[in-house]
This record gives sequence, C-alpha cells and structure tokens, in this order.
Amino acid sequence: MQKEYLKLIKNALAKGYLISVHDGECWEVKRSTSYKEIKDCIESVEVAELRIRSQDDSHIIGWAQIIPDLEPDETVADFTDNEPMHDLLEWAYKD
Repeated sequence: MQKEYLKLIKNALAKGYLISVHDGECWEVKRSTSYKEIKDCIESVEVAELRIRSQDDSHIIGWAQIIPDLEPDETVADFTDNEPMHDLLEWAYKD
C-alpha cells in the first residue's frame, strides 16, 4: 500500500502546484516540482511540513504535516481544512 503523503504529493504536482518542505529547522525544499526532491527531504526527518502553493506562486493552497514512519494511511497527520486540500486528499484516499 502506497503511503498517503506520496499520493498527496503526486496529486499536488499533477495540478501544477509548487511544494516547499520544512524539515523542522528550515525550508529545505522551496517551491519545488520535483517529486524525488520533495520525497527525499520528507523521508530524511521524523516530521515534515508541506506548504503547497499555486502554480504562479501567488497564494498558498494549504499546509500538511507529514509523519512518514506512521502506518501508510496515517502519514498525513494534519492539514489545512479548506476545499483545495480536501480535493487533494480526497483523491489521495482513493486507490
């Protein structure tokens, strides 16, 4: 079973969103469209925060807290409660 945060990342990138990753100390990845760069950064820490931005970087779509070592369906531990994030997560929770 694929971890839910990986589905979230794929869905956000498929929509053309930019993703930044906070590794607990700094924004290690900024406004990236590289799945590998984002994934590698998240998997190097115990808890990461994602900031998802619009393609033109004009506004923040939402935020998610990722705990990569949890059970696959629990890796997205918290997120912004808004429609765009619900859409991304709704897709993420479909197999």
